Amino acid sequence: MTVTPIPVFCLPYAGGTAGAYQRWRRHFPSEFEVVPLEIAGRGARVTESSPRSIHELADDLSRQLHGHQLRLATGYVLFGHSMGASTAFEMALTYPDHGLPAPTLVVISGRNPPYLRSRWGIEVLDLSDRELLTMLQVLGGVPAGPLLSSPVHFVPRLRADLRISIEYRLKAADAAVDIPLLVMRGRADPLVDPNHVTGWERYTRQQSTVRHHNGGHFALFERNSLVDELINAIRGVLGFSYGSCRS
Repeated sequence: MTVTPIPVFCLPYAGGTAGAYQRWRRHFPSEFEVVPLEIAGRGARVTESSPRSIHELADDLSRQLHGHQLRLATGYVLFGHSMGASTAFEMALTYPDHGLPAPTLVVISGRNPPYLRSRWGIEVLDLSDRELLTMLQVLGGVPAGPLLSSPVHFVPRLRADLRISIEYRLKAADAAVDIPLLVMRGRADPLVDPNHVTGWERYTRQQSTVRHHNGGHFALFERNSLVDELINAIRGVLGFSYGSCRS
């Protein structure tokens, strides 16, 4: 029996590109297929206009999913880290508006629940480039990929993403999805309040599962062992038999 892999659509963090997930494509087991989605204005879409809000970004990426209809047919996972987590949740809220099937699971990584203000406020945008990069280092390091491959474009892109991420608000304060949530938090991540991480349960009418892992804000992009923890957490929420019975 041939097992059809479960697609995991991965959304970039602030300043990042789809390239941040290339290593995951090689590392995830065959029961999953990692499918990075690119944001307009970067990577292969560099000539397109950048989104001006998380709502606009979520709409754009939802339209991209229409190009993956065969993958969507038997269920899919949305994974978002930091800004990408807000984007993934917004996509989960609005998938009916785009004529899409519901995600099977939404993975929220490195993000406070929507009711809680970000640890980074709008004042961060007034920092100099050096100060901003120093602040990123405090989070556990600047991801090498986007910074080294495109240093001239990275900081302006980061600033634009931070603005829409900080300004993001739900259109309805009581918004909730009918989809399970898996919430990932680094124990040393200063941007996620450990006292409120369980607050994501307010935003789903199904199960909300929290998993804590070692490391800081970008730890999942630095250590394969933590990616393995993520994979096992996804398996646990989906159920052991989910992948094995699909053909």
